[in-house]
Amino acid sequence: MPSAKAPEILQIKLTLLDVEPAVWRRVLVPESYSLNRLHDVIQAAMLWLDYHLHEFEIGDRRYADLQGEGDDAFGERLYSDRNLRLRDLVARGVDRFSYAYDFGDDWRMTVAIEKTVPAKTGVAYPMLVGGARAAPPEDCGGPFGYMELIAALADEGHPDHEEMVEWWGDGGLDPEDMQSRRIETALRRVRSGRRGVWTRDEPAF
Repeated sequence: MPSAKAPEILQIKLTLLDVEPAVWRRVLVPESYSLNRLHDVIQAAMLWLDYHLHEFEIGDRRYADLQGEGDDAFGERLYSDRNLRLRDLVARGVDRFSYAYDFGDDWRMTVAIEKTVPAKTGVAYPMLVGGARAAPPEDCGGPFGYMELIAALADEGHPDHEEMVEWWGDGGLDPEDMQSRRIETALRRVRSGRRGVWTRDEPAF
């Protein structure tokens, strides 16, 4: 009998749009993951809390967290992100698409499938393999709000400094710190099949 095909892993780069300097992550994800599971990986990689709606846009189709097909508030067709797997995208030749999260703050991201690699024995996936800078915290007002938050926390003379420190905490946000240990904690939850939010005070390991 022919041996079973070895599982393959996709190297994926996530790049947040409209934030400078760039916030990005590189992750290794099983090709068997659905878009819905990739959403879990993105939430973990960005240390977001999964409080809001999300959506993938691939070609002329939009995929969201639905049990089946449905329409959005404007009558446009949406498809379930549970029914499309990453390996199907690879088979179609799709190597780049978009992801949106929280339609109030309007975070948008490019998802690039960079290459396929064989799974390594004894390695748990998904895993983080690269990245830069802290992701914006939830509900900070989108790209502009995040830039303002960073500026206010860094400048004691900023008119919003005290308010931002009270909201976020003095020294609690370092825009250069990706917080890789916390990301690994969040990815362990994904690997174990758990969902749900973590808190920024949760231990890193």
